[in-house]
Amino acid sequence: MINLRKTLEIARSQLESAQISFALIGGFALSAHGIHRATKDIDFLVDGSKKEEIKKIFLSQGFNLSYESAEVLQFCGPGYLDILLANRPLSLEMLRTSSNYKLFNIPVVSPEGIIGLKIQAYKNDPSRKLQDLADIQGLLNIPKINLNKVKEYADLFNEWTEIEKLILKD
Repeated sequence: MINLRKTLEIARSQLESAQISFALIGGFALSAHGIHRATKDIDFLVDGSKKEEIKKIFLSQGFNLSYESAEVLQFCGPGYLDILLANRPLSLEMLRTSSNYKLFNIPVVSPEGIIGLKIQAYKNDPSRKLQDLADIQGLLNIPKINLNKVKEYADLFNEWTEIEKLILKD
């Protein structure tokens, strides 16, 4: 049986103990920003320079490595755990500017950063586009969202026109 709460707690405690920078992304991060939807995994953005250490940590905790690339580590154990490796200046900035989510006592990437990651996700896998655009629509409704930052992320993927359509719907 999948246990997302246990997976979240193991990941948080192990990354903190190893002093590895991390922040929640994905469905649980959406929830931290007031957008609720079902999810089947825990997603983290983690300092990419610690990739080998991260693998050792989770393998030692009984997780199995099910997929690995230069950008992603996917584990299965009590639940599914996806690690997006922060290797570039913008993703490292997302880690530095994450803020604590009190319910889980865990850092969470900003709404603007999550939008950037969602754009990247659907550009890499177009089958995700409808769900990711729905998530982005919800995030765009957060008061005080920094649209200049959203545009910066969208422009990386030539997607500002698509995001503007969502803004204009409101």
